[in-house]
Amino acid sequence: SLTSNMYGQRCVSRVYQVESQFAGLVIGAKGAGIRELRDISGVVDVKFVARRDSETSPLTVKATSEGVCEEVYNAVQEKIRSVDRKKMMFTKAPKPPVTQIFIEIKENMKICLKPKSEVQNSKIITRDARGKGIFLFSKYECLGLEDGLSSLQITNDHANKMDWLQFSERDLIDSLNKSFSKMNKEERKAFDFNMTPGKFTFIGNNERGGKQIIPNRCGNIAKEAFKAINVAPVYSNALKKSLYPEVTKNLQLLGFSNLNSGSPEQFTIVHLLAGDNQERFSVVLALDENLEELSEKSDSRLSDEKKKAIENVFKAKTIIEVMGNTHMYPKIAFHKLSLLLHPDKNSHPGSTDAFKKLQHAYQEMTAGKSHSTKALNIGKVPDIKANVIRPPKVISVKVQKRKVANITFFTSNILDMRMALTTFKEDPNKLTNHVKDVLNECWGKRDAEGGILTPDGKSGIYIQCLKQVTAGHIWVKPIETKYGEAILELKIKEMREKVENQKDWQECVEIDMTIIMEENEKERLEAEKLASYILEIRQVWDTLVNQ
Repeated sequence: SLTSNMYGQRCVSRVYQVESQFAGLVIGAKGAGIRELRDISGVVDVKFVARRDSETSPLTVKATSEGVCEEVYNAVQEKIRSVDRKKMMFTKAPKPPVTQIFIEIKENMKICLKPKSEVQNSKIITRDARGKGIFLFSKYECLGLEDGLSSLQITNDHANKMDWLQFSERDLIDSLNKSFSKMNKEERKAFDFNMTPGKFTFIGNNERGGKQIIPNRCGNIAKEAFKAINVAPVYSNALKKSLYPEVTKNLQLLGFSNLNSGSPEQFTIVHLLAGDNQERFSVVLALDENLEELSEKSDSRLSDEKKKAIENVFKAKTIIEVMGNTHMYPKIAFHKLSLLLHPDKNSHPGSTDAFKKLQHAYQEMTAGKSHSTKALNIGKVPDIKANVIRPPKVISVKVQKRKVANITFFTSNILDMRMALTTFKEDPNKLTNHVKDVLNECWGKRDAEGGILTPDGKSGIYIQCLKQVTAGHIWVKPIETKYGEAILELKIKEMREKVENQKDWQECVEIDMTIIMEENEKERLEAEKLASYILEIRQVWDTLVNQ
């Protein structure tokens, strides 16, 4: 509506509806929010009537023009969006339905914690605890008489109600059976199984001196025991880079083979929230070099080694020639060649056909066919076009990703182990053009080391975690289990990461261990067999770090 002020100037009045839940944000402390809006140039008056009995409340703006009225309303909406952004940024992933921590501690022992600054041999990197104190595991210690009395006072409920349990293989199998019951048929075919070394940090008030966690008479620990000393356990799998040469040396001593020593993987992982429903995406971007454009000569997905691998597969006449005339286990040979030939890792125009030929050879060989069996005919090697590749290339988009289980083993070792079962769907089409455009814009503004920047608040995309893998090394070894031979894979990722609103990159190493399994193996996998794999991996890891 048009009105005039006391000086005869014509004014425009507009009434906007604002969600009532944000009334306090609009009004501000003692009306400061309304005063800020009235201070906008061209504003004559602003009135806001908070209505608790209605979903919306009227915001009346009187100004010298319609544009100024819109400016006031946009300022209110930006305040609301900033609150939504903060909520989204710190929205944690749902807790896995199966979460169990097993402890291995002798009878009549307690867990001693010390402030981070007093623990010299820690191998983990701890993130900023926002003003809180960080305590690390120091040692196990015998209970004194006073400690024994304290443990008697801690509730001795049934073990299932306890937070941390004494380890038993039977309890592990029960936890895994429960995990499998949380998956549908499709998820059973394509879940991720990973074992990740790390250690618990304990976040609490900034206090001098150590803290003690006292188990109950059965050696289990209830949540009340942590609350009693004001700490919260948080698992960290970000390891110090100084651990990398030590682990690499011991891998060689234990007979592991490095599948990609000539071309370590390079990629960026982006965990983000997007859309009105705050949908979670895990996006993998190829390439990390700090270049405005990448010609074929500088593209790590078109290295000389990868070109040669393409040519060899196209020329191969028999399945053993496709597999590289190697004496390696077929599963290891296939895995090694996949790293060179898969279209996500090789930008050669012949990579798709070459990978199909490799899959065919592997299937024939594992079916028991003769090594001289004819290989799939895929024609001649296509020419490489002299084109320019503009990064980033989205090589993987995971949606509906959820942790089904987190099972952690707490010991007196320098590093412990966490087992995770994760389900997801691969769906590149889920990534909208808007999200791709924002990621491309962030890529264009990347820093001197090639790390992409986080998008601004107006994009509607909120990055929770960035991981820039500068070198991913893949090691494998056949191991004997009570269920027969299996291939153990260990991935070491040298990387930089940035979590939530963290400003600086953090250099670290992450290690993932798993057993290589096909879809049909995963579908038939029983809890007893997976438990044996977990125990075998733990044993190998303990040998690695104590070699």
